[in-house]
Amino acid sequence: MDPPTDALSGTSAGGGSFGTPDLRDFMEQLNLEDEDFDDLVIDEADLEINDSVRWLALARVHTDKSFSQVAFYKDMRAAWNPAQPVRFRPVGPKLFVVQASCLGDWERMMYQGPWLFRNLLVLMVPYDGFTKAEEVPKVFMPI
Repeated sequence: MDPPTDALSGTSAGGGSFGTPDLRDFMEQLNLEDEDFDDLVIDEADLEINDSVRWLALARVHTDKSFSQVAFYKDMRAAWNPAQPVRFRPVGPKLFVVQASCLGDWERMMYQGPWLFRNLLVLMVPYDGFTKAEEVPKVFMPI
């Protein structure tokens, strides 16, 4: 079973992947070169872009064992008790992008820890949404 790519409810993995082409194959068929992106301009004042990267964090579960992502989503929502929905997106094995819907929920997630999932540390760090998740230093834990 493939992991959910974007979990808002945490109750369902969504539709299956039957009949969907592999993204890597699709990108190769486009034959895009680096110079194709030279004239690409991203407006930093664009509200849609700013909203999509607002109140983001990276969460890393410190374990060598596998675990249910849905159980992680459910347990973290219960621990944080957010006022508004929280979205999870897996970006690696045991690494997740978490997006709160309001500043109060984000501050609770970031600063009222440390957080545990099945007695394992969940390390939370602020995230800008553009840096590769693997390159973000994960040495931040409020005590």
